[in-house]
Amino acid sequence: MEPKNDGMTKKIEDYEWFCPQPFMNLYKNVFGSIKPCCVTKQEAEWRYSSIDEYFSSDRLKNLRQEMLTTPGEEVARTCSVCIEQEKHSPESHRKTYLGYLEYSKPEIKSELEEYVETDMEKPLIKTMEWLAPSNYCNLKCHMCGSGNSSSIARENQEIGQPNFPILGNKSLYKDDDVAEDDINEFEDKVLDNLVELKLTGGETLAIKYNYDLLETTVNNFNSEEMDLRITTNGTLTPKFNGKDIFDYIPKFRSTLINVSIEGWADRNCYIRYPSKWNDIMNNVRKFAEMDKVNILFVSTVNSLSVGYLWEVAAGCEEFIKEYPDIFHPFATGSLVWGSWEKYTVSAIPLDLRDFYVEKYYDNPNLRYVKDYQKLINFLTDMPFDEKKHKSMMKDVKARDMYRGTCLLDLWPEWKPYYEI
Repeated sequence: MEPKNDGMTKKIEDYEWFCPQPFMNLYKNVFGSIKPCCVTKQEAEWRYSSIDEYFSSDRLKNLRQEMLTTPGEEVARTCSVCIEQEKHSPESHRKTYLGYLEYSKPEIKSELEEYVETDMEKPLIKTMEWLAPSNYCNLKCHMCGSGNSSSIARENQEIGQPNFPILGNKSLYKDDDVAEDDINEFEDKVLDNLVELKLTGGETLAIKYNYDLLETTVNNFNSEEMDLRITTNGTLTPKFNGKDIFDYIPKFRSTLINVSIEGWADRNCYIRYPSKWNDIMNNVRKFAEMDKVNILFVSTVNSLSVGYLWEVAAGCEEFIKEYPDIFHPFATGSLVWGSWEKYTVSAIPLDLRDFYVEKYYDNPNLRYVKDYQKLINFLTDMPFDEKKHKSMMKDVKARDMYRGTCLLDLWPEWKPYYEI
């Protein structure tokens, strides 16, 4: 790869709108398609089944070109989640990725700055987000969809809700050979230069494919020089072939456990049904007792969580006091999008939003104001969508009837809308 010019290397921060993921990250979703990152929109247009096909695609080349010159239609279409986040807050996935390079991997930042001034014909893959080819999950989260949860897929079938037509209660693919082929391709083209491996799900820790990839990485590559990131609902840590996640974590340079929760205690157990709060907290403490582990509580921003995420932050404060070097400040993720968009903030009536905003202003002593300001902005800025509201209420009531739960037990403010 020859440099495009002989001048001084341009810094990432000097570009108008730059994200490192289309240049150095590989994201493979549960259906086997490759795209730049986990929040890439227009997913149907990113259906590349091999690494070579993805990196030679016109779509990726156009997206990169706009990021290096002037952001245009491709950035607007592909990166709409981060664009929307940055309208309401200084935080976004894009800025998180940039911060990771700036503060954790400055040597990779320099390498990337040099790479973007070449013809970029040879891929530079430094981070990988791996979704195993299985939608197995033990939970039925309200804001989730059947593509990410076999339990939701099964419940949808039983209560007459829409499903992806190819989904059932098993793996999305017919046999293990597909996963084995994926791992072989990663072994040939990715794992040798990787600095960060991210594992997600379904439920990440309940899928055998993730352990197959870990076994390959530990046995055949320099995992001691890699950071491991795991997203988990925290409910279980099973063994596969006699090993659980606690056997693999010590083999990596460091591990960040993203524990996905949507509320504190009972609220989480309602939204992430049928999780058990004591099981989650017991596993969190097991992770906290390990060396080279950091823990982050992460929540999506959805219509049921957004009014009470301050409770998650307050609960996290207690863990930070107990484990000051292990727990990160609580972080909110992106707005809920996609086929389950009925649970987005737009579904919340305006009077309930005023009620939630007042709750945030009544908690001025919480440490991490920036996340709350983002949430307040979502509540005040996003227009009310009556169609999504009605769709959400229909879904909530159908699941309550099936599960024997009741939204009003924990969200009594929804009574005027629940009983219509």
